[in-house]
Amino acid sequence: MTLTTRRFELSVTLLGKPTCPPLLLLHGFLGEASDWLGIAQQLASRYFVIIPDIPGHGATRLLPQPSTPHSTEPYSLESVAGTILELLAALKQDRTYLCGYSMGGRLALYLALRHPTRFQAACILSSTAGLRTDEERKVRCLHDEEIARKLETMPLPEFLEFWYSQALFTSFRQHPQFAQATMRRREMRTQEAAASLRGMGTGAQTPLWDILSTNRVPITFVAGERDAKFVALAQEMQVNTPFSSLAIIPNAGHVLHYEAGSSVQVLLEKIFT
Repeated sequence: MTLTTRRFELSVTLLGKPTCPPLLLLHGFLGEASDWLGIAQQLASRYFVIIPDIPGHGATRLLPQPSTPHSTEPYSLESVAGTILELLAALKQDRTYLCGYSMGGRLALYLALRHPTRFQAACILSSTAGLRTDEERKVRCLHDEEIARKLETMPLPEFLEFWYSQALFTSFRQHPQFAQATMRRREMRTQEAAASLRGMGTGAQTPLWDILSTNRVPITFVAGERDAKFVALAQEMQVNTPFSSLAIIPNAGHVLHYEAGSSVQVLLEKIFT
């Protein structure tokens, strides 16, 4: 379905019956709703699964913004979180289960911490609470700007080859669905993906570390055991977050919903009951 919000024409995939408990799934940077379909189709008998194309991705489109046509503010974490809340309100879902991966995990963590009454429980996959210091964020913003410019100027197949050559994706590159998943990325609108990176990249994000202690939503932080950086981040977030737990998935790297889809599905069914 397509839903018009204040700022976006939001593309949303819905599976299952609206009378079932609602489950919101949020994809990562360069992803789209279809990344979740393997898991979502298995969960649709138990949950009403809601999967938006996050602004900047998939078939979601920015509505005309005549006053500030080139601003990345609509793509900020805070703005996108507002768009997600508009979606849930339009679907008449007051309290939702929530799961996000990587960029979607940062968005999910923001939603759970800032709008705790809207979510029953959350699962954060391969993600972070942001960068703590101004200097770290400044350096990351420069890095993200470089990536955004590559997105805007390089042939898309060449950019995707560059992006997935990162060590973070080593085990994903070996997955049988890697070629199919990356082929779908060739249809993205690079200008909007670049705006998303500038607006809600890790460098642009206000860190959430200082408010983890205020958490009131049951949260499970998850990482793949081969993803050492995000294992450490998940452990650190869990230690600093009340009402939280930690799950490390064996034999998996960063892209958990592909590399360990069955394990993620079982975990979601276990914690969202």
